[in-house]
Order: sequence, then structure tokens, then C-alpha cells
Amino acid sequence: MTEKKKKNEVLYLSFNRDKSCLAIGMKTGYRIYDLTKKNTLFFYERIFGKSIGQIEMLEKTGILGLVGYNEEKDSFDSPKKLNIYDDKESVIIAYITFKNNVLHFRIKRDKIIVVLEDFIFLIDTVNYKSFDKIELGEEKKEDVVFSFTLDNEVNKLAYNFSNRLNNRIIINTYKKEEKLNSVELKSNYKINNNILYMEFDRDGKILAVTARKYEYLVLYRVEDGIPICNCNINSKSINTLYISFDLNNEFICACLDVGEVIIFNIREVNNKLNEHNQNEKIKKEEIWSKFYLPEKKAACIFAGDEIGKNHIISIGAKGNYYLVKYDCDKKEDLAEKIDEKYILKIEN
Repeated sequence: MTEKKKKNEVLYLSFNRDKSCLAIGMKTGYRIYDLTKKNTLFFYERIFGKSIGQIEMLEKTGILGLVGYNEEKDSFDSPKKLNIYDDKESVIIAYITFKNNVLHFRIKRDKIIVVLEDFIFLIDTVNYKSFDKIELGEEKKEDVVFSFTLDNEVNKLAYNFSNRLNNRIIINTYKKEEKLNSVELKSNYKINNNILYMEFDRDGKILAVTARKYEYLVLYRVEDGIPICNCNINSKSINTLYISFDLNNEFICACLDVGEVIIFNIREVNNKLNEHNQNEKIKKEEIWSKFYLPEKKAACIFAGDEIGKNHIISIGAKGNYYLVKYDCDKKEDLAEKIDEKYILKIEN
């Protein structure tokens, strides 16, 4: 393998809060892409010989969370160490070392959420001390799935918990460092034991959940954990890899492991969110529209304000970037497979 190929090897991808930037962890550093440019894909990179296994950008500030890919415990790029890094000043602001590998993390202005094999830690960004520690249970610790709302004042954290009796999905609500309450989703056995991905809507009022080879993407009301809508994927043999709500919580897109992106119209569900009764029949939504990506394994999101309301961004497993201009309101039909003109290469 050439040195250039090593340099460009992609280890991790993540979007910032408003989806205006894409951060990529690589074998020897990282890249930051500005996705707001309509005709070009601008990026800059930092190459300093450190492997970045996870990267998260704080809004559009230049403050990054970095977790390494190197198994040496005390190194900068250890998977047990979370570094808070100022890209503009090229300096580490703080770092936290854990006993086990960091599986996932999210960085916000007032707190950091870190998922390990056995615990979720919530850490404040004043003194970088933990103010809550959640035990994840006894089984399937490597399969932790979680989602966190964007609001900086009141936050909701959803996660799956397992023990010898059953598996559950819990939502905790926090106001700054105080935990206000916990709600358990009223989900079925098949979802609890095979959860694959979950995502809050932009207001933190709906939680979308998918499970392995499950025919529905299920929407739950966060307030009480009641299922309010089954979005029909039309297959029991396909996995949903990624979910994204649009800016107005009117549409939701799901990226399947066959390279298909399906879109559901959830305007009515959102408008009648508070009217749904626990004993009422769960609403069923059929696919609004769909299209296929050139790559089977990909992540997709609805873009942020700067890019355009009806744009869908997708990142493929091979390092390709796709920008799909899709008009949800018109129920626009795209080609069976999107055209090559949508493709921009991440690796150069």
C-alpha cells in the first residue's frame, strides 16, 4: 500500500450539529469538510501521524473531540483517551482517560456524553468531571445504541439497557446537570433485543427506533414512551443503518443496507402528536419516496439550513460523498439509481 493510500484511509465520519461540516478521522490525522459550498467540496486536513478512530466537531467552532485508534494506553491516540482539541490553536484543551475503550461519544457546549462497554458517563465541560454514570446492564455491552438531543438547556438521552430478564430502552431527561426523570419505551421484545439505531427528532419529542431485520421504523412519543407510528419498510430481511429527521420534523429518511434510501412523510404524526392515546391503534405510514445509492453501506442525513432544506447528504463506506437535491414537498421521483453527477470523492 502506498503512503498516500495510508494517509487517506478513512476510519470514522461524523457531522457537526447543523450538518454544515463533515469531520473525518484517518490513519494519520483528520479532515474537516465545509459542506456549505454549492459547487465545490472544500476541506482542510491535519496530518500529525496520529490515528483518529473517532472525531466529533463542536458546532462550527474548531473545537474537536478526538479518540484514537492506537492500542497503546498512554498515547495521544489511545482508544481509551478522549482528547478535547482546539484546531485553531493546535492545542489539547483537556483529556480524559478511561479504563475501557471509548465506544461512542458526543460533545456539546455544556456536557460530553461518553459510552464505554459498561457505563455511559455524562461529563460537564467546566471541570471535565462526571456528573452522572449510567450502568448499561449485564449483556450485549458491545451493542450499545444511544441518541442525544441537541438543545443545550434541557437534554434527553436514550439508550438500551440489558440484564438477565429483559432488554429495555430508557430515556433520561436532564436540565444542565440535574436528572429530571426517566421514561421506559413501551417497545416489544423484538425491538428491545435487536435494536440497531435510534434518533431523536429536532425538538426531542419523537424518538425513531429500528431493529435488525424488522419491517418497521417505529416512532415513539418521548414524553411517555408510547409508540405512535409504524413506518413500513416493506421487508423483514433488510437492516436500517441510519435515520435522519428533516429540519421541520415533517419527513424522515432511512438508509438501508441494500443502498436504498426511503423517505416517510410524518407531518400528520407530528401535528397530532399530543392527541395520540395509549389505547389508540398505532398509525401506519407507507414509503413516501425512495432512491438508490451507488454504495450499499452508507449513512444519510437531511442537510442543515446552509445547504438547503430538501438536500440529503450521504457518505458511502468507500469514502464517496453524495449530495442529493430532493424536493420532499413535490414527492419528487428520482432515478432508480442516482446519477454520477451527485458524486464527489472524499479521498484524493
